[in-house]
Amino acid sequence: MTIWQVVVVVGLFLHPSDALAQSAQLATASAAPTKPHLQGLTEEEAATLVRRLEDAQRRMTANAFVPFDLLAGSMASNAATKISSRKAFLDLPFQKVWSFTRVPTDNRLWQPIRLTYFPEGLGKWYWEIEVVLENDRNIQRVTLLYKFPAPF
Repeated sequence: MTIWQVVVVVGLFLHPSDALAQSAQLATASAAPTKPHLQGLTEEEAATLVRRLEDAQRRMTANAFVPFDLLAGSMASNAATKISSRKAFLDLPFQKVWSFTRVPTDNRLWQPIRLTYFPEGLGKWYWEIEVVLENDRNIQRVTLLYKFPAPF
């Protein structure tokens, strides 16, 4: 080691920089914002969707007939694949969804909306939820995918 390398190492050891502390803080997960991010829908449309999903949860809990497709999954080796689609859906707190995005489509009868929920904060595994509404605004299908965050 040269004398300059020793000086730098000793200096970092004795006086860690704010930049190092900040980078360590960025590496940890941060909580999702309390106000959801909306893209292509209004706050009222997002709130109505949440009410419909929570109503479906209540009806499923009461063993009532719920006429929509429900699919859930994750990376094949993830433990989330051992959870049933029904349990995954019932356990989701739709009031805490971070983002709502209307997915563009040419089909007026098939209106998908993508929701994102970060149960452990941003930068961690998250639920990508696609809700497809029929033209009469009833839920046609709910797809839940537990995903690893992008590395950027």
